Amino acid sequence: MGKSKAAAPAPAPAAKKAPKSKPMFGKCTLFALLAGVGVFFLPHNPTQRVGMLLSLIRQGLPGGENMTAFDGIYDNGNLKGNEQQKNKYDADVANSFYNLATKFYEYGWGDSFHFGWRVQGEPHVMSIKNSQNFVAQKLRVRDMEPVLDLGCGIGGPLRGVVRATGANVTGLTINEHQVARAREITAALPEYMRARCHYMVNDYLDIKGLEPNAYAAAFYMESSLHCENRTKTFEQTYKLLKPGGRLVAMEYVTLDGWDPKDPMLEELMKKHLHGNGAARTPSVKEALKMIRDAGFEIEEHYDFMSIGKQLYGDDEFPWWGDLQAGSFHNWLPALLPAHPAVRKVLPYFLEALAYIGLVPDGVPRAAELMNIGGDGLSLLGKHNAITPQYFVGAVKPMA
Repeated sequence: MGKSKAAAPAPAPAAKKAPKSKPMFGKCTLFALLAGVGVFFLPHNPTQRVGMLLSLIRQGLPGGENMTAFDGIYDNGNLKGNEQQKNKYDADVANSFYNLATKFYEYGWGDSFHFGWRVQGEPHVMSIKNSQNFVAQKLRVRDMEPVLDLGCGIGGPLRGVVRATGANVTGLTINEHQVARAREITAALPEYMRARCHYMVNDYLDIKGLEPNAYAAAFYMESSLHCENRTKTFEQTYKLLKPGGRLVAMEYVTLDGWDPKDPMLEELMKKHLHGNGAARTPSVKEALKMIRDAGFEIEEHYDFMSIGKQLYGDDEFPWWGDLQAGSFHNWLPALLPAHPAVRKVLPYFLEALAYIGLVPDGVPRAAELMNIGGDGLSLLGKHNAITPQYFVGAVKPMA
């Protein structure tokens, strides 16, 4: 007999189609939306620049920048720890990065994109003033003497130096938005400041249009971190200074706490470099060599960020403290937008606004990049692995 055919299995009952569900905000996103709205209405916001956040919401990032474009230039996918960034040209990274970062920085930090120490209980602005007054003192310039600010951002340190010295300062930055914003801020100031504060788009690795041997002094306020070989920018500055002209450089360098074999520190360094658009961070010895190789004679150098501890001991509020919670009595933040309880929520808040069409899609990702950079750098600082202000005072030799 032939094999009998097996009975065909009964067809399975048709599954009910699940109704298409609309995407819903998670609890984190909903909380972020409510918290973000609340921040807008808090009185006495420490930076008084909530308007920059509103500008991001209305206008998006300067130059139509987006994270895809930035990551295409700054390829950190295969980097480990403190390796050099993979890019064609350092200035391209810096320009793209500051299109992403400038409005966030101004909202969260103020008009001066640098660090400083202060005494417990003092406001954030004292950290800024302590560093700027130190730079102004070390420049040793008089009223209306010509000075350069290399990597001037939106001009906060430049204006601080002008207030302290009366010098006639020209700031250079690669970023057009930063120059426009610096000029906008300065236009609202008294004539005394307008006559002494100047800004121009220029590449500090290849400076154009400035007279050689014409400037009494020059300073870098945490700005050389974007170039792999800092000698290139110091050589440009050397040409522009008069013989005997002074260089004041506040440099990112690694410290004794940096261990390239420590996986935790390696990951934090990678976050810092990517999240701050930075090139490899040199050691103190390497940084000093790059300045000497440009022709300068170094007169003094030390970690300015260590001075706060020497002055105030346990009463010091360290340079990285505003970005971290819990330590140094920072449960109630002195700088609200930079506090983790606020900044960690911000990308979710912006994502919620992007979902309903009020924010361009690239803005939330840029906010997350700011968190990556802030976490990496501040935790490296907490472990004494890096400083953003290693002071180098140098001079161009007399002919």
